[in-house]
Amino acid sequence: MDAPVPRGFHELYGLHGRTALVTGASRGIGAAIARVLAQMGADVAVNHLDDAAAARVVVADIEALGRRAVALDVDVARRDVATALVAAAQQALGPLDVLVVNAARSIHATLEATIEEDIDAQVETNFKATVRLLNATLPAMAQRGFGRVVTIGSIVQEAPIPTLPVYGALKAAHHALVRGLAVRYAARGVTLNNVSPGLIRTERNAWRRAPGGDWDAFARSCSHAARAGEPDEVACAVAMFCAPGASFVTGENLFVAGGAQIAGRRDGEGTGAAD
Repeated sequence: MDAPVPRGFHELYGLHGRTALVTGASRGIGAAIARVLAQMGADVAVNHLDDAAAARVVVADIEALGRRAVALDVDVARRDVATALVAAAQQALGPLDVLVVNAARSIHATLEATIEEDIDAQVETNFKATVRLLNATLPAMAQRGFGRVVTIGSIVQEAPIPTLPVYGALKAAHHALVRGLAVRYAARGVTLNNVSPGLIRTERNAWRRAPGGDWDAFARSCSHAARAGEPDEVACAVAMFCAPGASFVTGENLFVAGGAQIAGRRDGEGTGAAD
């Protein structure tokens, strides 16, 4: 049997001719992911919820790269919209090759203080919406023999926060769902992986950076890197999983958290080249 012909970098990492849908993509991590997929050559559907102005900026950035883009204002938590969202993305850009599930909802409360409505809201956004989107995309990806699915998890599935018990449990369930489906679709050219960010500098935590906030101290304490991450750093990990060359990587979870998933002191002691 002849040895396979080596592929070049652009073939291994390029998404030219491919189409992606990124949920929750008007700002922060989702916007960074949409932009990097476009830089890889993909046309991108930018899902958002009531954030048209920010979504238009992301679309304009993608189009400036010579790629096609469309903004789709859809609440993925609604049980009747997943199929319609996928259909709208495909009508505008063509069959979907890449799905990145980034839209999420977290509600801070201890378990005993969490009301039923808040549990339901998080279940719908953080788990059921993913199931519906996967049902709307995976069969067609498998039929075409190519697909990349990346779900966005969280450091709290590994390092729990007392006021996010439901959110953390759902992110862990997310990962289990991805692993189960990865087994089913591995031989059909479709990979499913999970990326779990730690503390990332986004608008969601902008209140900590306001005057009088505790951002600097909080960021130093949240990882062994003694800093927060940036959206582009999460997007880079997602890009790796989406690349054609990552076809033998599936069912994985990758922390982008500055080592926060590793147990140990984070006060700076025990670090440094002289240790």
